[in-house]
Amino acid sequence: MNGYLIALIVFLAWVGIVFILNRVKWFEKHSMSLQGPIIMWKTRRGRDLIERLASKKRLWDFYGKVSLWICAISMAIIMTLLLWEATIVTQVDRAPSPELILGIPGINPVIPVGYGILGLLIAIVVHEFAHGILTRIGGIKVQSLGLVFLVFPIGAFVEPDEEEMKKTTRSKRSKVFAAGPASNIVIAMIVLSLFSGVMMSSLEPGAVGALARGVVEGSPAQMAGIVPSSVILAVSHETVRSAEDLTSHVSNEPGSTIDIDYAFEGENKIAVVVDGIVVSFVAENYAAHEAGVRAGMVLVALNGTELANVGMISEVMSECRAGQTVPVVVMSYYSNVSRFAVNYSITDITLSDKWEYYEEFTPSKNDDSYRGKPFLGGGFLYLGIDAVDSSYYSDILANPFEGDRNLDDFSRSWLRLIALPFLDLAPLRSPVTDLYVPSGYLEWMPESVFWLLANSLYWIFWLNLMVGLTNVLPAVPLDGGYIFRDGISYLLDKTGRKYTSEQKDRITGSVSISLALMVLFLIVWQLVGPAF
Repeated sequence: MNGYLIALIVFLAWVGIVFILNRVKWFEKHSMSLQGPIIMWKTRRGRDLIERLASKKRLWDFYGKVSLWICAISMAIIMTLLLWEATIVTQVDRAPSPELILGIPGINPVIPVGYGILGLLIAIVVHEFAHGILTRIGGIKVQSLGLVFLVFPIGAFVEPDEEEMKKTTRSKRSKVFAAGPASNIVIAMIVLSLFSGVMMSSLEPGAVGALARGVVEGSPAQMAGIVPSSVILAVSHETVRSAEDLTSHVSNEPGSTIDIDYAFEGENKIAVVVDGIVVSFVAENYAAHEAGVRAGMVLVALNGTELANVGMISEVMSECRAGQTVPVVVMSYYSNVSRFAVNYSITDITLSDKWEYYEEFTPSKNDDSYRGKPFLGGGFLYLGIDAVDSSYYSDILANPFEGDRNLDDFSRSWLRLIALPFLDLAPLRSPVTDLYVPSGYLEWMPESVFWLLANSLYWIFWLNLMVGLTNVLPAVPLDGGYIFRDGISYLLDKTGRKYTSEQKDRITGSVSISLALMVLFLIVWQLVGPAF
């Protein structure tokens, strides 16, 4: 059944139940109120817990100051990211769907419902309790606490005394607003260290070999049944223990068939594959494409030389020049005979200019020494397998920032870590989870429990980070909007000019609204920009 239809049925059932319970005054009896189909449950029971937590006044006051710095830095980062995205959004082929903007499990398709509810509930409780503690530290009364329900808990709140909140000092009020998103970010960092430093670092490959991170469509490997997340164990009975072992393998007879031993989903298998160098991609209007070569074909020989491995392509090309026409032997898959055979319609290639290719696609990496150099205008992989070491996934998850040399590397590592749901790596599941087993101090843990805990930690990290970064946006009614407004008021006081309360409110209001509209535009631009 369609997911949207299921969501509609659940929502309509929820509305019906809410309507019936409201008619019998069930909500009034249980200190609940309605905002349309949304249930708000208020209670005073949590106030004693907040009072106890807020007893360490000096500690929490220091935390409030740190929270302001965390929010200020995070605000600068998220605004920089939004502005950067605005400059490249027209280069995106397809806009993200509106559901992706909403971090709500069941609506956002990349957030799994179970893990999403857990992560969101923890994020909301952490956020609101932090607000509540700093509210009491500031000497402001907490009227009530509560949860917000729409089918499942979608929010929590701490209700301070509004009059006392307005009358308190700017410093105390800013700390109250900063505590929520800062606590989400702090919790996200703590949970990330548990996910990476404890869970992922305990993994070891179940099978050692060359992991197929990707397989070229239509390649010999793919046609033989080898799929991504397969681990190549041996080629022609020669053991493969790393990606280098696979990519450096020398073919004795390119174009002949060989046996590939591999593991997939915990089972060892054998595939019969056409040996040789496979075209992984071709660029339009360049040598390979113009000759009729396409991704998935096997490049057997070039300029009279059989290609025993990928490195030989460079050796052959070093003896040629741009514009030269050289003989080539290519194999294609013929579905009528269900096998690869020599494609006699492709007999030669006129080599392109390497400088022209780089100038079109990656001008920042172009070099004058490329002028006149021959270029095929394509990519090549042994057997059509994009190979990495079998520890690839566990390594990047256990040490996400390893090898970062500068801010650009660090930023890319962060984006990769946050983008795991979009890469189909969160939640981690088969066949990726079949690649690894817990070891060391977590060897005792059943694999099903291990992956349940690991995925829970990742989504607690992810949703806390998203809630924290969203709430530091300088747009009222978000926490960052109120912090920014108080910041403008502070700067006005520091100018030395005397402003009346009305003038100050008018200036801070105008600046805050302008920035909030700018934030809204930057978000909407991500949805409509690709159309331009």
